[in-house]
Amino acid sequence: MKVVQVGSLTPEVRPQHYEVFAREIFGPRTGGHNLAMSYCVMLATGGAEMHTHPESEHVFYVLRGELKVTNGKETFIVPAHEALVIEPNEPHSVTGTGRMDCEYLSITSPPVKRK
Repeated sequence: MKVVQVGSLTPEVRPQHYEVFAREIFGPRTGGHNLAMSYCVMLATGGAEMHTHPESEHVFYVLRGELKVTNGKETFIVPAHEALVIEPNEPHSVTGTGRMDCEYLSITSPPVKRK
């Protein structure tokens, strides 16, 4: 067991993302093999391009603000205290709404393999 001081983690901008700063709480770099969880801050003008996670389930839980999520057919606004579940291989893009920055948890299982 360990306590993670999230504020002390170095934020990173992941591939295909812009103005989104992720701090990995648990995942491949910290010994996680089956699950990855990150605390993310997306600026109001930030986002991630349309992409898929072929082998991973992906969950967003919005802590503050709101996310705009598109699956290619529909667009959803996910407000604070709501969650969004994305199935493996489901195309999606995530952007800010332009109104405010957003804080959220991103959980993937199994973790996304990064190059």
